[in-house]
Amino acid sequence: MRLILGSINGDYLMDLLEGAKGVSEGQRVTEGVWAAVAYATSARDSRSLIEWCFGNEVPLRFWGRLDEDVPVSIEILNRFLSCKSPNYVCKLVERHHAKVIWWRGYGVYVGSANLTYSAWNSNVEAGCFFPEAEIDTAFDGDLRSFFRQLDEHATPLTEELRDLMIIRARSLELGKVPSGAFWKHPSLNRWSGLVRTSRRAAIDRRRLEFLAEWHSTLQLLRSIGQVVSDEANRPSWVSAQASSGAQADQFLHAHYYHRTFDGRRANYEQHFESNRSRPEQAQQEAIAWWRALPSAPTGEDRAINETAPVLRRMLEEESLRAMTEADFRRVAQDVHAMREFARRVPNQTVRLKTDGTPYTIPEKLDALCAHIWNNRSANGARVNEVVRHVLYGGAEDRVPERLWDAVADPQWKLECMGISAFGEMVGWAMPDRFPPRNGRTSKALRSLGYPVHVHVT
Repeated sequence: MRLILGSINGDYLMDLLEGAKGVSEGQRVTEGVWAAVAYATSARDSRSLIEWCFGNEVPLRFWGRLDEDVPVSIEILNRFLSCKSPNYVCKLVERHHAKVIWWRGYGVYVGSANLTYSAWNSNVEAGCFFPEAEIDTAFDGDLRSFFRQLDEHATPLTEELRDLMIIRARSLELGKVPSGAFWKHPSLNRWSGLVRTSRRAAIDRRRLEFLAEWHSTLQLLRSIGQVVSDEANRPSWVSAQASSGAQADQFLHAHYYHRTFDGRRANYEQHFESNRSRPEQAQQEAIAWWRALPSAPTGEDRAINETAPVLRRMLEEESLRAMTEADFRRVAQDVHAMREFARRVPNQTVRLKTDGTPYTIPEKLDALCAHIWNNRSANGARVNEVVRHVLYGGAEDRVPERLWDAVADPQWKLECMGISAFGEMVGWAMPDRFPPRNGRTSKALRSLGYPVHVHVT
């Protein structure tokens, strides 16, 4: 975590933009921005974020405040309307006073700064920045709930809403303060705001939301596995004995990396907007592409035919009981989510030098695995025991519930082990019942038009 205090400590919001613009392993660090910031006063003042997104072709979803004082300027509303792209969405929300910016893939800022020139350059503002690697599943769940709540009560930007704001802005300039007519406009989505809820109730709600989404996506992955493993759709280089879950995972892997990227960025959200009304047709087109491949484009044949059976054996209950640190490292090297997390995890978290020493991904994965292996959950369990609990700690159909426990229950939770790592391990251990699922799986499904959640870690 970093404190963003501007001139007080020399850490500015503009510095975050520079970091978010970077490239790692040939891919852009930031895949899109979700920004819920109440006030944005002009194009010049918002250049630090809104114009940065437009200028760098970074998709942006922006939620501003809705009230009669025109908290989001006409200039900004026109900027969104003029681009005519599903990659840039603006909505206004009554009772909204938050300042939260999530550079997806890079990290999230929570603080006091609005999108104004003075807030980003001269005001005394205070906030915290959490790198993506520090956003655990509970934090991720809270963030998603926050943005979902805003979105449910938002008024989408239309020309009618923009025109209403123009009329109101002119009234304010003329000193006409009464605003009763403003709120009677039919385009506005009125909202009375939130009611108080207990922490226990909020946790229970997140758990139910997680399980509902996980089960629906699970059934979707099972269906895809059945289709791609059918002899009529299976490429010649995939073994007939390969599990349907492994085939679904690698089909989505190939589709994601070869059919959604535009240069260094995966445009899965743009594909989602194009395919959300035709997911079945989009899936059929992707499967036709897959079955016609004369060879595996990025090692999917090895993953399906060789790696998947090895992982399945190493994640059997008795193998987990006898697992060593070296065994855990062997599993981790073939878990996509863990390799991705190793790439992003701060050096200091895994006890590597922070003096600028460059580390390879295998070196960072070594450090990450050692860090995880030497940690214990609150109930004293090592990572192999937590994985064993998830997989074999009760009835098989309750695996998703134990999966939630592993990432949300303090008794089982382990630092640096997130939902994608556990979801993938469950999939490699029980691929036909629970196909592997990680962040990349979810992005691929969204690109086909399916409204699934993309979990951060």
